[in-house]
Amino acid sequence: MTDRATEFDRMMNPWAYDASGNLTTKAQAQETARTRLNSSNAPGDGGGTVTVDHAALDGAANASDQIHGRVGGDGLAADDETSTVATSLSNWSTGKAAGDTRSTWDQQIAALNTTIGEITQALRQTAANYRNNETAVKHDMKA
Repeated sequence: MTDRATEFDRMMNPWAYDASGNLTTKAQAQETARTRLNSSNAPGDGGGTVTVDHAALDGAANASDQIHGRVGGDGLAADDETSTVATSLSNWSTGKAAGDTRSTWDQQIAALNTTIGEITQALRQTAANYRNNETAVKHDMKA
């Protein structure tokens, strides 16, 4: 990894580095796991065999869907109070800041909700694709 890439990673993942700028033990373990997942011929993985846990994908999709359903309501729970502050202090910079904050927050919640919805659909589609491919392979192997 280049120095620039390392610096970028440090900015994006500060939790993964200790005070000296080195990867923590936990981050090193995660990196090893990530490298292994990205390599179909990793040692000790059964010769590159990949298995898919359909129930885990379905469970992740269901959990994501539950979060998706709650983000809009829970994420906007402070809107009324923030509007009250913005209105009550409209002649102060604090009131304008509260109004701007609410607007930015609402946009971010909407974007987050969209992203979670897309993740939910991607998880469901991935599970369906694996099932369909496995069925097709089993069918083709019998032919």
